Amino acid sequence: MPEKNKNKGRLKEIGDFGQQIAKRYLLNKNYKILGENYYCREGEIDLIAQKGSQIVFLEVKTRLSRNFGLPEEAVGKEKKEKMEKAALAYLEKEKVKNENYRFDLMAVEIDKQDQKARIRHHKAI
Repeated sequence: MPEKNKNKGRLKEIGDFGQQIAKRYLLNKNYKILGENYYCREGEIDLIAQKGSQIVFLEVKTRLSRNFGLPEEAVGKEKKEKMEKAALAYLEKEKVKNENYRFDLMAVEIDKQDQKARIRHHKAI
C-alpha cells in the first residue's frame, strides 16, 4: 500500500476513535445520538445529537499531538458554512420541523503515553 494511502487510513482510524470518545462523552451527559457520519452533497456532520428539545450538530476533531495546532484550529469559517448547509439538508430530508438547533465542536486530544483523552466541548460555535 502506498505511503499516502496508509497515512490517510491511519488518520481516518484516529478520527473514528476520537468520534467514539466524543459519542461516549455525549451519552454520559444525557444526549441522545440521532445519527453519525451524515453525508450529503452539501457537506458532512460527524454526530447529530439531541439534548432536551434541541438538536445538536457536532464536528469532532481529534489530535494525537499539537504539532499541527489545537483541534479547534481546524474548524474555520468554510467548515462551519458546510456544516450549516449539511444540517439544513438533514432537517429537510428527515422532515424535522424543529428549528431549535445549534452547532458544537468537540476537540479530542489523545495522549497515547498516558492512555487518556482530553475532551473540550465548545457549544454554539
